[in-house]
Amino acid sequence: MKKIISVLLAVLLLTSAFSLTAFADEAAQAFVISEDGNYTIDASFNTPVDIVGAKATVTLDNANIQADLQQFERSAIKVSGGADVTFVLEGFSTIAGSSNKTSCGIEVALDSKVSFEGEGTLNITGGKYGAAIGSYGTGINLPVEERVQVGEITINSGNINAYGGERGSGIGAGYHVSGNKITINDGTVRAYAGAMGAGIGCGYGTSGGAIGVAAVGDYTAGTIIINGGDIYAASSWTDFSDFSSFDAINANEVAGAWGVGIGGGYGASVDLIEINGGKVVAVSGASGAAIGTGRGTSKGNQYNIDTYRCNIKIGGDADVTAVTSDVTKDGDHLGGAAIGTGRGCHTGGTIEITDNAKVVAINAGNAPAIGSSKKNSPVDGAIPVAESIIIGDNVQLYAVSAADYAVDKDASTLSINDKYFGSSDRWFFGEDAVAISDIENVKVESTKGEMMYTAPAGSVSLWSRIVPQSDDGGETIKTSNLGIVTPLAMAVRFEDGGVYYSGDSLEVELDKDYHFQMCSVDWSTRSINEEKKIHKPYETFYPAETASQHVNHGIYSDDGLGLCGTVVYTVRVSSDATRMSFDEATKTFVLPLHDSVLRTDVNKCFMAYRFTFQSGDYNKQTGIDNVVYDTGIEHENTLEDFRYTKPLEFLSVNLPLGSTVTAKAYNNYEYFAQADVFVEIDAENPEECYTDYVWPY
Repeated sequence: MKKIISVLLAVLLLTSAFSLTAFADEAAQAFVISEDGNYTIDASFNTPVDIVGAKATVTLDNANIQADLQQFERSAIKVSGGADVTFVLEGFSTIAGSSNKTSCGIEVALDSKVSFEGEGTLNITGGKYGAAIGSYGTGINLPVEERVQVGEITINSGNINAYGGERGSGIGAGYHVSGNKITINDGTVRAYAGAMGAGIGCGYGTSGGAIGVAAVGDYTAGTIIINGGDIYAASSWTDFSDFSSFDAINANEVAGAWGVGIGGGYGASVDLIEINGGKVVAVSGASGAAIGTGRGTSKGNQYNIDTYRCNIKIGGDADVTAVTSDVTKDGDHLGGAAIGTGRGCHTGGTIEITDNAKVVAINAGNAPAIGSSKKNSPVDGAIPVAESIIIGDNVQLYAVSAADYAVDKDASTLSINDKYFGSSDRWFFGEDAVAISDIENVKVESTKGEMMYTAPAGSVSLWSRIVPQSDDGGETIKTSNLGIVTPLAMAVRFEDGGVYYSGDSLEVELDKDYHFQMCSVDWSTRSINEEKKIHKPYETFYPAETASQHVNHGIYSDDGLGLCGTVVYTVRVSSDATRMSFDEATKTFVLPLHDSVLRTDVNKCFMAYRFTFQSGDYNKQTGIDNVVYDTGIEHENTLEDFRYTKPLEFLSVNLPLGSTVTAKAYNNYEYFAQADVFVEIDAENPEECYTDYVWPY
């Protein structure tokens, strides 16, 4: 039987069929649900609700229960006495605890559990020291046997915006309270802590000032499992809008500088954070981790090494972004990792990133992106290190930090497959990773859509691009992005016919030889000072929709535009991250993986010829078939229509080595002589990329 609470309340007041039960706070009365069944709370109901011992389904249909607005000092909804409640979200509901009383939006006692489903939206706010969903808190540390505890919380669907009260979590535990178990299977969740708490996890634990009652590490966020959904969690309010640079991250003011996005708040540890799927974005201020734990303490007598723990597992197809800003009250509180532990902890915990997970970890402060903060160890002054870091073979990982390295290379156990990674003092890189100079356009999700992130200069990084195994189960095919640099008005033609210009790139297999030739472009197809010199036959070689991308370079094609050199070169990107060489005899470039850029703007590949006349330099006019011959006048549809010899005035032209060009001399644009010129390196100046050709006139 479905029960409409707003209707039932009116009936009860008239018939007294059921008595209303007052809370301990006699200033407010509450409607009590103690029987199993289905209930609906709609917009007309504005009384606190107690659900005691019932297995109930409660539909929140545009509900509006706000403690401050309706002048009651307690949690808006309280679930206790072994109750098992499913909240179904319909429409847009608003629930809030009392800002004057330790309370929650929805309070869940230790012996009870709640779950959420439906397609509606719930805006929910915690009261003083309380979580939005979870437990209220206490203003003082209590002995273990007297502490508040929280029940289990599960989110299966719906849109939930959870705002923690002062020092409480968005979803989980309040101030001076340990978490229990939070499971998110689907839905869209945005969870924000009160200052120094966790977006998802527990609130402010302790600073360690109450020794004998609670040391740093005694409180824990419990277990947090995320299997799916779109999850955004922060140590205080942020719009998750811009992670495109360190400055942008720090401009997103995160006041909860000592808290954590997902995990344990200030002074608290976390038993386990397990992310198996979904898209997860976690943000924290400096000193606390984005995923892991918040700030600890530098004082050993306030820290419990036996209870402090931080275990993080990211796997499946999870897509995770963890960002730690550099925003603090003052400069003394820097140092939280993006994934790992905050400042003042003896360990970075255990971190496993496996399966097909995609992880972006960005630290705008001075700690590693993944691992342990190195700031203020509470244990014998030793530099903190992670207990264990494991990164699987098929992980896509982007980690960048303003610190000395992006991944905690000093971890007690560091497992990164040798096929993919090596190490150095500044960064990790290997067969399938690149150094910071080559990292661009990393995709980062935010509530405002997909963003592109470019690591700032001076930071250090690890960027793994692991290609899945081939269909036949053979060896994993490893590739690299080969960048192309060419001199002005030149191109590179590979043996498969592909033509690439300066700034282009192509994907190549590691340790495989690729053959190419240097080409001069057709000058009549170049854009000079934004004056396009494009002829109608241009679209014969490139479709109209792609024509514009070739304009500034000019064009080479096998169909008659430009000049292809006769020398065949070879380029190979080596799986050896440090190897770089050029063999003159075989004309072979070997490039290291972390700097896979083919630079042909050297005299190994071209020569700039400057044509002058013996009698003076007043008439610098020359034509070279297919390259320089035209003034840029519009022509008809065939090559023959604009292949007439009317030269362009110029000082020099870049030409491929080993080629013989027919150079034609003009006097005031009147042809009078020509010569076959062999393009070669100047023997007297072998390091120069230019030479002079003088007409004997």
